[in-house]
Amino acid sequence: MPEYCVTGGTGFIASYLVKSLLERGYNVRTTVRDTGKPENEEKVGFLWEMKGAYNERLKIMKADLMEEGSFDEAIQGVDGVFHTAAPVLVPHDENVHVLLYHPLYF
Repeated sequence: MPEYCVTGGTGFIASYLVKSLLERGYNVRTTVRDTGKPENEEKVGFLWEMKGAYNERLKIMKADLMEEGSFDEAIQGVDGVFHTAAPVLVPHDENVHVLLYHPLYF
């Protein structure tokens, strides 16, 4: 059975890709940043609840776009990659909401 990697697995688009691939019977590797560690049930628990996730077809792996080589293991030997991860680099100040939701104002 083919195996695919979906980067940014806890994101909106990525999580739907993971769900769709699992439902079709594929093996899936998905990546999460350090803040969404694979063992952090609060961050990734919803992925484990997807149909097909617990029977060895889902593997959640740590990878960070800011760390060179951190995706190497996740993509090694897969049949395809859906790259949906994106860095979120926002300064921590009083304008964080505006910067995240209305970036064209700046």
